[in-house]
Amino acid sequence: MSPQLPYRDFYYPLNVFMYVLSNEERAVPYLHYGLFEDPAESIAAAQERSTELLLSRLPPPPATLLEVGIGLGTTLARLAGMGYDATGITPDLKQIAMVRERYSDQLRVHGIAFENFDETAQFDCVFFQESSQYIDAGALFQRASDLTGHVVVIDEFALAPVDTPGALHSLERFVAAASEHGFQKIEELDLSLQAAPTVQYFTDRLPAYRDRLVSDLALTPQQIDDLIESGTRYHDLYRSGVYGYRLLVFKR
Repeated sequence: MSPQLPYRDFYYPLNVFMYVLSNEERAVPYLHYGLFEDPAESIAAAQERSTELLLSRLPPPPATLLEVGIGLGTTLARLAGMGYDATGITPDLKQIAMVRERYSDQLRVHGIAFENFDETAQFDCVFFQESSQYIDAGALFQRASDLTGHVVVIDEFALAPVDTPGALHSLERFVAAASEHGFQKIEELDLSLQAAPTVQYFTDRLPAYRDRLVSDLALTPQQIDDLIESGTRYHDLYRSGVYGYRLLVFKR
């Protein structure tokens, strides 16, 4: 594989995941988890199921939407094609560059963190697909309260105390932060069993790609071993119920 990979300089381990997906699926439309009905099905089908679930919770077009964390722009492009007035933001300028390369100026994207986004804008809905975990819950709902009365989140959370650096947001504290800023939780779907095979998908495949990852992405063997080990621990946290995956809908 050519070293001139479009995602070679993406942040580790995102570049690793994109490498594996590119080789296994021949395309990388999404960066988010899949929702598996059968562990043997393709991750592409499972990821599409997750997107379909998200879309089913959005107001109908031509609603104004803000996607926080655009990934590779696939969902944003789909929303624009459906007739939505959609804007996407991310602080990751590497993702912005790839989205612009893929879609030119067809999509409205901004390289900015949600906490710093223009609070004078108003949206019918703001949604987070695996991006809420990177934002302090209080700051998230404080800014959301300036922008919208409707928030949709699909993400993973800690369901029990975790004394580990970088642990996921507590679901309990996340919902409490929403309430503190006037948002009521109107729906919660537990998707943990469907999402967990995504972690195993990569853990199972990484050993076979170790040498190529080291060569093509300029990584060390230790980085790959660490990723496999952390994936195993992560899957155990899902299996034990300490981590979980949820669809949450909030309204004011």
